[in-house]
Amino acid sequence: MGLGAATVLGVTAAGALAPRAQAAALAGTQTSGAAAPVVALGFSDPTGLYPVTGDDPVSPDLLVTFTSPTALSGTVAWSVSARGEEPLGSGTEPFTAAAGIPSTLTIPLGSLGPDHYEVTATVTDAAGTRLLTETVGLGVIRPAVVGRRPESVFGLGIRPESAPAITKRIAQRMGVKWTRGIDAVQPNTVSPGPGVFWQQPQIDAARAEIAEWHRHGIETLGGINYNMSWNVQPGPNGEQLRPHQNRPKDMAAHVEMVYHAIAPLQDLVPNWELWNEPWVHGWTWKTGDAQDYRDMCKLIWDRVRPEYPDVNLIGGGSVSYNRDIVYAQGSKDTGYIDGSVNHAYGYPDATQYAMAKTQMKMDRLWSRTNGRAGQWQTELGTATQYNFADLPPDEANYGVARTLAPTYLLHMLAGAEEDSPIRIFWFSLSYDKGYSGAEFNIYDARTRTPLPAVVAYATMTSLLEDSEMRGELYPDAKSTWGFLFRGADGKGRAAVYADQLYDGTDEHQDAGYTGTITLDDALGIRAYDYLGRRLTDGTKRQVTLALKPWEVVYFDSDLTPEVLQKALTHGAHIDYSTPLHISPLSFVKPLDSTSTIDIRVENVSPKAMDALIRITPPEGWQVASQALPISRLRPGESRVVSFPVTRYQVSAENTYTVGYDVTVERRPGLHQTGSGTIQVAYVPFRQITVGASASQWNDVIPVTMTSVSAAGDTRTYTFQAAWDDRFLYVRALIEDDLQVSNPAFPLDEYQFAFKADSIQLAFDAVADKTEDLLAGDPHYEKCLRSASHLYVATLATGGQSELHRQLAPGTNYQTYYPTNAVLPTPLGLLDATPADGSEGRVLVSRDDGGKLTRYEIALAWTQLPELAAAVRDARPGSVTPMTFAVQVQDSGTTGHGATYWTTESAPPTSGCYNFAPFWGTGAQFTGGRVDTRWGIGA
Repeated sequence: MGLGAATVLGVTAAGALAPRAQAAALAGTQTSGAAAPVVALGFSDPTGLYPVTGDDPVSPDLLVTFTSPTALSGTVAWSVSARGEEPLGSGTEPFTAAAGIPSTLTIPLGSLGPDHYEVTATVTDAAGTRLLTETVGLGVIRPAVVGRRPESVFGLGIRPESAPAITKRIAQRMGVKWTRGIDAVQPNTVSPGPGVFWQQPQIDAARAEIAEWHRHGIETLGGINYNMSWNVQPGPNGEQLRPHQNRPKDMAAHVEMVYHAIAPLQDLVPNWELWNEPWVHGWTWKTGDAQDYRDMCKLIWDRVRPEYPDVNLIGGGSVSYNRDIVYAQGSKDTGYIDGSVNHAYGYPDATQYAMAKTQMKMDRLWSRTNGRAGQWQTELGTATQYNFADLPPDEANYGVARTLAPTYLLHMLAGAEEDSPIRIFWFSLSYDKGYSGAEFNIYDARTRTPLPAVVAYATMTSLLEDSEMRGELYPDAKSTWGFLFRGADGKGRAAVYADQLYDGTDEHQDAGYTGTITLDDALGIRAYDYLGRRLTDGTKRQVTLALKPWEVVYFDSDLTPEVLQKALTHGAHIDYSTPLHISPLSFVKPLDSTSTIDIRVENVSPKAMDALIRITPPEGWQVASQALPISRLRPGESRVVSFPVTRYQVSAENTYTVGYDVTVERRPGLHQTGSGTIQVAYVPFRQITVGASASQWNDVIPVTMTSVSAAGDTRTYTFQAAWDDRFLYVRALIEDDLQVSNPAFPLDEYQFAFKADSIQLAFDAVADKTEDLLAGDPHYEKCLRSASHLYVATLATGGQSELHRQLAPGTNYQTYYPTNAVLPTPLGLLDATPADGSEGRVLVSRDDGGKLTRYEIALAWTQLPELAAAVRDARPGSVTPMTFAVQVQDSGTTGHGATYWTTESAPPTSGCYNFAPFWGTGAQFTGGRVDTRWGIGA
């Protein structure tokens, strides 16, 4: 098998996705029994794809093929619907089939424009026996841009198992311009034995394969598909491993294989990916270390570059991996690549844009050629099984289709702003075969028909190929993404979509931003939805179009980019049902007569607005005024509106529910309502001894987090915090049925503490983050803000309590690897034991009978010097603000996974944390940015 994604993918993005099941390859539909008739559905074009010409519809035919040992007759009842919910036509057709000879009934489906359709047929014989009921997909697509486009961003993970001729035809019609891997270039073919290399017939076969791709307008990214079978480093116990499972045994032999793969093909294929997902001690680099990978890249560079200076070597595997391994600060032989790889699986959260920008900045700074080959997102995508599991299957397929274009657009924006070439490969396409990773297939391999994502891809390429992105239209508005393009004809094009919001999942469209965009002057502007359906033809002066989460609206115009930009910004009105982001904020000191209910109000829409916020205080409370105005709130601006409290009642549970109702001027009838449950998040001065009686915490107000699993069971996590002149103290009580621990860190330094049962303490305590490569970016507040410090506490096997530094100024946003250079601020274990330590104290104790884990942490103020200085300078009786959050990691197959303080009282906001422990990555669905407030009492 070739390097067409999951050959190299194997079990796919390790640690990011559940294990994949091998799908069976099914062709057609067949009843059981030797004498039974076989009935199969198909279309007059076997691809199931019909490109339109201009605005003219197409007229596809449904083909029902019968193969029966005896004469057969009956009826076919059929129907066609758009998007599975808009009936367009139906009928019943009689059929007769001769014995032993395949016969076909042709059913015209009518005139259809660009969209995805579902065709259902029920075949019944003359005796009334149902022979088949099946639904197949049909795509009517906009015409693709023809010919090769080496600078195009539009790649696709095309499976080598799939029927090659028809797969290439599908890819060509979809507008695919890049494929990953050359099936004829396999390590065992290139070097079948030590010192033996492929000959001209095998080379000619590879060149012919490349030429065939070129004839379909598609470039190939060359790939080294792991090892020769005879050159795999044995496993940790000396066991023989498969070629993809470990680093090369003889690195010099591997380098020679790579050289001999590239040398005869470099005139056709200038870009070569060196190894897929080389996770240290992971599924393809089982005993290899970080330095091994850097050594391999350097050796390949030294062998290839002198003879072929124009060949680009593409390395790495993810943004975190590239920072941790390829570019590890101070380490030996870093940066011997021309471009880097990332695999941004998952929803199109703004962090995809943030991570891509980080990738580009790292390549520009630290690649030996300043990243001349650009960035290669060689795998990304969503799947119904992983990303839309709670939706019915038909709806889930459209969910995948909605995520496709936003994923490309976010990456393209990063490339445009950083002036760096980028290629993006959605995973994946197989016309008729199963494979490892088939849950990501955008074709139904059983029926050999397209799923909605195919139409979404074709729509995107048809409207955006040969266009240069000029920038983002709404850089301050968290609700909206808009991308401006200049076409090859000089005319303006654009793509706009509303963002999704996290409500415990990203599956529900109604949780995101929903509304309309009205263009006051729409003459000469044509609009299309994410599946190619035309929304307006450019002849109307004013148009109003729906905006829904992740459903891209494309604009193709007769205008210059500048005029189109004005039409979509100054000349447009975007009206959402939720134009503001409302966040009730924690109380930062114990309740008293000076308390206020604070509500953070952020304008997430692209236009300034005036609003009135009315609150419902907690039961038994009174406020001086329940309604306060908010004047001229600019796009992206946040304000805290404070309601002085005149009467309050202390809750024994420390939970207070605040309701709100916001109205907006010039939006009659709009009421943005909701509520949030807030707590007192206060850190008093106390003398605490780690490991001493729990009674010393009696008067420290606890905060609680609640975790509900997919099975519906609920767990409560309780935290308390205090401080004295030496330490910041945190105590946590974590309900947990089963303790999951790593070996003690000195015994296995490759086990990440954050993957075991643990708690993470995250701070945003530094305004000027010199190692944050995105600081100062125009989108920084929209989606790029990072944290400054992260500490992880865990209980290792043998009852060993550990406290790890994961992030602080001087760690370069890296993760600890034993063969990397020691950083200015070292990563790994802090000097902290239950009773002593220059950097803190830590005691983690487990009560298996009570199913409870207790964490007691004393973090020395030397670990948070900026916050320590603010506390030290505070006036007596004042409160020092602290931006702080905790994450609970409950690992294991029955564990609850990650639970975040940032999601307790309001939907999170996207940020960017580009280090491996994944506080999230800053994505909404992994906790978002650390922006929750606490108060430290003086």
